[in-house]
Amino acid sequence: MAVTHLSPSAAGTWAQCPRRWWYRYVDGLPEPPPGEPAVLGSFVHRILELLLAEAPEDRTPDRARLLARFAWGEVSASEEWDQLELDDDGALRFRQRAWSTVEAYFRLQDPTAVRPVAQELRVEVEVDGVPFKGFIDLVEEHPGEGDGPPKVVITDYKTGRPPEQGKPWSDERIREKLLQPQWYAAAVDALGEHEPVRARLLYFTALDDADGRSHRLETAELGVDVDDAAQGEAVAELQRRWHDIGEALAAGSAEPSPGPLCGWCPYVALCEAGQAECERRWSERDRFTGGRRLRDDAPAVELLGLATRQAQTA
Repeated sequence: MAVTHLSPSAAGTWAQCPRRWWYRYVDGLPEPPPGEPAVLGSFVHRILELLLAEAPEDRTPDRARLLARFAWGEVSASEEWDQLELDDDGALRFRQRAWSTVEAYFRLQDPTAVRPVAQELRVEVEVDGVPFKGFIDLVEEHPGEGDGPPKVVITDYKTGRPPEQGKPWSDERIREKLLQPQWYAAAVDALGEHEPVRARLLYFTALDDADGRSHRLETAELGVDVDDAAQGEAVAELQRRWHDIGEALAAGSAEPSPGPLCGWCPYVALCEAGQAECERRWSERDRFTGGRRLRDDAPAVELLGLATRQAQTA
């Protein structure tokens, strides 16, 4: 498979494990079907896309509910939905969680104040020598004034869990997360029609409460001003990853980077280093909790037959 461009997801996969990137983007091995969180995220993204296409004064929760019914018709007819194989109760819980996630968005953002320039914008442009491709959730007008092209804010929605209260993410992890909207800002800047002045991630999610029937809403915003220093570092990192990918392609292979994520890698059965990492973590105990260092729900447990192997040797 020819590698002709770099997307944020591919760049993120490369940073996590070059071997996994190779399996996916060079060997062309399929990823597993998207799970429930991914399908729910797509559903919520679609609701917000429809909502922000309305006149500002019409962007109300009641209108969002009507739009959710329309978006549900699209989602429920998709192959991704069929692959979830949810029963009626599971489908009801899915819709309830999705709506709670929309409520979390309303808690975080006033949609009547948003001035969209573009939604779900497909960008395919060269960013300082890197052929870049991606989809931007929202490009919106910035209220500031100034000379030159119109100022915009680049926004990417995240319906996963935000940084936890009392357990802040490390500076390194925040920098890694912010690379995606910063790369999008660089792409919009390369197109030349607008000037990005801020890049941000909006986190809004609904987590199950103890009763399993209600939801706890969590929100957060991670953002960075788009200036020469911040963008220079972000684009330099994009160039480094593209350069390293080029070197791996020239060499004909990519090295593995074993770690905790091996337990969730769909290609772990093909990777000796990943298998060894999972087996080690399965056999070791956390010194604080006493639990296995590889969680029981990690897909690798079933893929590698670790539980069965343990039962046979017990």
